[in-house]
Amino acid sequence: MNTLVSLPFVLNLSKHEPSFQQAILFRKSLFMTPSKSNLVDDSVSARAWRPQTFEAVIGQPHVTTALQNAVRRNRVAHAYLLSGIRGTGKTTLARILAKGLNCLDPQAAPCDRCDVCREIAEGRSVDVIEIDGASNTGVDDVRELREMAKHLPMRGRRKVYIIDEAHMLSNAAFNALLKILEEPPPHLVFILATTDAHKMPQTILSRCQHFVLRRLTRSEIIAQLARVAEARGIAADASGLALIAKAAEGSMRDALTLLDQAIAYNDEKITDRHLTFLLGRAGTEIFHRLTGAICDHDAAACLKIACEVAEQGYPLRQFVGDFLEHLRHLIIARQVPAEDGLIDLPKEEVESIYRQASRASSESLQRLFALFAALQLDIRLSLRPHLLFDVALVKAVMLADLQPIENLIAQIAALGTTAPQDERPPTPRTSDMASSRSMPTPLPQAAPPTSPVPKAGWTGSGWKDGGWESLLSEMKQARPNLASYLAQGKWVDMNETAIRIGFSEETQFLMMLLKKEEHAQWLSGFVKERTGRTLLLMPTPSSTPAPPPKAVAPTAAAETQTPLMAAALSVFGGEVV
Repeated sequence: MNTLVSLPFVLNLSKHEPSFQQAILFRKSLFMTPSKSNLVDDSVSARAWRPQTFEAVIGQPHVTTALQNAVRRNRVAHAYLLSGIRGTGKTTLARILAKGLNCLDPQAAPCDRCDVCREIAEGRSVDVIEIDGASNTGVDDVRELREMAKHLPMRGRRKVYIIDEAHMLSNAAFNALLKILEEPPPHLVFILATTDAHKMPQTILSRCQHFVLRRLTRSEIIAQLARVAEARGIAADASGLALIAKAAEGSMRDALTLLDQAIAYNDEKITDRHLTFLLGRAGTEIFHRLTGAICDHDAAACLKIACEVAEQGYPLRQFVGDFLEHLRHLIIARQVPAEDGLIDLPKEEVESIYRQASRASSESLQRLFALFAALQLDIRLSLRPHLLFDVALVKAVMLADLQPIENLIAQIAALGTTAPQDERPPTPRTSDMASSRSMPTPLPQAAPPTSPVPKAGWTGSGWKDGGWESLLSEMKQARPNLASYLAQGKWVDMNETAIRIGFSEETQFLMMLLKKEEHAQWLSGFVKERTGRTLLLMPTPSSTPAPPPKAVAPTAAAETQTPLMAAALSVFGGEVV
């Protein structure tokens, strides 16, 4: 056959009848088309379960609906571009579209029963030519394609050229393809498939209808794997299929290939325990144990899991990435109910995620996620990544004990407001008094405001008994932390438009917390709604000035004093020993 289709032989047939020349071109098209067996190998699931109609394609309804309507309504474009990650159905959709354009039954195109549909499915149609763009990258290949494309189809209505991995063509090949791609003969349709649409020239993109195939969800992959396993009479655990879907990363072909690998290992039952060894990926059980050990502050258990990861030979960066995904599920479970379906896992695994999420706060999970996200980047540059992993686990146990600073301030403020008023400070002992002589004199607290504090609710411009206390009590029901901050302030005065609350030097940090944007907006609305007045927070100066620093008499050690020591003596007093 190679002798018959040599280029000089074809070029010398220009004087022959068109039918004879088309026969020679037919033999050459067979040479360009990748050779395929007429019988599909049932042992390869990716080939045996390849869709043959638009309805059988999984997870791409936006593409199949548009192409099916174009075929049925005879509104077919002259060029299509199908892009997406590997194993999502680009070449499969191109072949189905070619069958639909040439099917002998226009009512059910493609019918997948007529002779033309079977020829295209078996890869022996003379009117559907598949070209590997990675192998035919030169301009001469495209020029030869242009010469062959001028001839009419031999059996079908359209001649279809499928160019796979089209982004691999050279710039000269793209330029040679532009003219025929823009104004092809009426019988000609181009279908380009690529995994990197951003590498395609803009001049090519503007001449094609571009369809982007999306990644398949794990639930879609798991459902298809379950159908394949059931058809082949093999039992499969839901957790095992979920692990295959996770490793496939949205590619159905990769998932079916991994399924064949699992069947080759054990053709009786597919379990996640077997797949962890085959795929080199840790199962969900180890992530649940690791998260539980962190929540229990058990550093020893965490380090034992680190040893287990090293012994099993899991790639550490991949393990940390999978653990980050587990933490992502826990964070979502803390914020969103399970009915929203934002965790793409089997039902049993989702229930386990929600049970474990109740053991940790959202803040703790966020800190853990940030810690391990930074660890994943550091592992790339480390010569001994397992050391970083061990230290990160110990740090994660320590981070689980942290509390937000605002909660601690609120607890301290609440302790101050609930202390008994009549409790007197204990009498200082003689030793305490002697030791306090060298301590600085504390600044006196701000004197109570001279204006009388009104007693109760609002009547015009007046105040009835218990008004401010009742307002704080009502505020504690809604925002106890803000109410405790505000209770530390001092009543200053009130007029027709505003209420002024003062804060001494010791409590001005609470005033700054209350003036934060989100707190200030809530307080302003709360007080305005109930009193009709604006709440003003202001610093209150101390009524008694701080005592001047004590003069330090010169001593025998004055010659050895440094400027820093002299400043300390002027502030705190005392003597150099």
